[in-house]
Amino acid sequence: MKKIIFVLLIVLLFASCSKKIEESYFVPKDAIGVMYVNLKSLSEKSKDLDFNQLNINTLIEDKAPKEIKRFVQELLSKDNLDKTFRKEYILGFGTFKRLSGVGGLILPIKDAASFEAFIQPMIDEVPNLEKETNVGKDQEFTIYANKEIAIGWNGKTALIIGANNYAAAELKDLTTLKRENCILATNYFDAFFDTKQDMGLHITSTPLGDAFDGLLNTFAGLDVNLENNNLSYYGSFEQDHIYTKTNLKLNDDFKSLIGYKKWMSTSYDKSMLNALPDNPLLFAKLSIDPENLYEHILSLQDNKTLPIQAREELRKNIKNSNNETEKELGMDVKSFSKIFDGSLMFAMTEGKTIKDTIYDYNYFTDEETYEVVDKKTPNMYGTVALKDKNKFDQFFSIVKKKGAQIETLNSNYFKIDGSTFMVITEDYIFFTNDQSKADEISSNGKLANNLSDFKHKDKLSHSVYLYTKGNIAELSNDFTKSLGNMYNPYSSYNRYGNDTAMDEISEKSSEIYTKYYGENHYFIDTDGGESFTYTKGNKNSLIQTILYGDEVAKTMSTIYENNNKDEDEDEIEIEETVIESTESN
Repeated sequence: MKKIIFVLLIVLLFASCSKKIEESYFVPKDAIGVMYVNLKSLSEKSKDLDFNQLNINTLIEDKAPKEIKRFVQELLSKDNLDKTFRKEYILGFGTFKRLSGVGGLILPIKDAASFEAFIQPMIDEVPNLEKETNVGKDQEFTIYANKEIAIGWNGKTALIIGANNYAAAELKDLTTLKRENCILATNYFDAFFDTKQDMGLHITSTPLGDAFDGLLNTFAGLDVNLENNNLSYYGSFEQDHIYTKTNLKLNDDFKSLIGYKKWMSTSYDKSMLNALPDNPLLFAKLSIDPENLYEHILSLQDNKTLPIQAREELRKNIKNSNNETEKELGMDVKSFSKIFDGSLMFAMTEGKTIKDTIYDYNYFTDEETYEVVDKKTPNMYGTVALKDKNKFDQFFSIVKKKGAQIETLNSNYFKIDGSTFMVITEDYIFFTNDQSKADEISSNGKLANNLSDFKHKDKLSHSVYLYTKGNIAELSNDFTKSLGNMYNPYSSYNRYGNDTAMDEISEKSSEIYTKYYGENHYFIDTDGGESFTYTKGNKNSLIQTILYGDEVAKTMSTIYENNNKDEDEDEIEIEETVIESTESN
């Protein structure tokens, strides 16, 4: 509840409050992480939302402590925020190379007097702050600080800095950074800063290089360059979806160690779509090249960025692994890697609702209780593409001879461990817990209603693709609880009814999510990934997200209030029972 209120307050701040920004000069060049929030775009996208009509206002009015109530109603009022802040960019950063390690926020303000009036009530609540005036660049900054926090501003910019020590000194230094010492001097910041996105985050390993390159080599024998590994993340609220993008750029040393460009693939066997049911709640696809992955592992034996002891241990393990697989399977690891094409697909549908018995045990009374509940059991389907069917048959025959719990239903159809069905075709292996679909694949080679006409088939061109929709969260929650109860039936955290309030919140939150959100698409490739979360309704995705959070907050408050009321009534009933029993005796 507190987290949702906090997020809504931050969104409120963003909505009421930008090209190269002057605030960049306050971010040190050695920052490991840099973030920005585009107040102008968020304000524009939320302009059609009446924040005064949100349920969060009533919750704060009725239940928040008076300090929070005053903070929201007075300090965070639209008029106060408009009077204090420019609608440009908030910057944030974190670094450890300066005096004691620093993190902070840099805020665009309209003038010094307005910001001081805005921040003064908060300053009054922080103990041991000392005031300095006419300090920093051009002696125009005012600073309030103790050892760990400093708040400073001039006529255009405010800085809020956190440090392990010497926070005021850190803030003063930041105000006097020259261009060659600020983030603008890096080789990534200009490319990272994208004014079309609502927010961005960049993490770089370059500052770690000076500190740790030599130490890693000296103490671990790892001759790896830590510099120029960069990860950037962006998020934007579009009209009908929330968009995120992640870019990954690694240096040559890390590329050689991970080798993902060699073994990540995009190809897949299209026939696998014939084995998966149409209209899934979840669908996932993964493409790798098993042969290239194995070749990459072999190449690490001669990769001199690794210490010699690691390379020798790897060489020994590869040899042992080959000997073991040759002995057990009649083929070495390289031959085994050639069995599979490297493309896998997985789908989940709602399945059916069944009765499930949930147990609980009271260790104080030595009593066992149980409850019968409705549980949704998803149907799950998986396909693994084959490259060499003959070699797989050889491998599978050995597995069966070794006594695996496999029941043969017909020549290509098997039941494994009593609950999983497997069908082997010329092109792929099919797994499922849905016997009717396994029967259909075994008889016809494909499903009548399958994914061959999947409307998002174009997105399968990515190395990793994940699609979800509908009440997948609720279905996954039930499935997880079912597994927990299967393996540990007396575990209280697996019980459905162990915390009725949390159970009800989980159920209602899932319903609310389905009301505001639709399909989700996630892609991953060698250089990053993207996601699209589609929203419902005729308002843009930012407004829908705020409304979703607002409704969840209201629902949680109502459930907790009702739950507390029921507990109070139960306590009264117990007290009355005790009194009656005492009087009768």
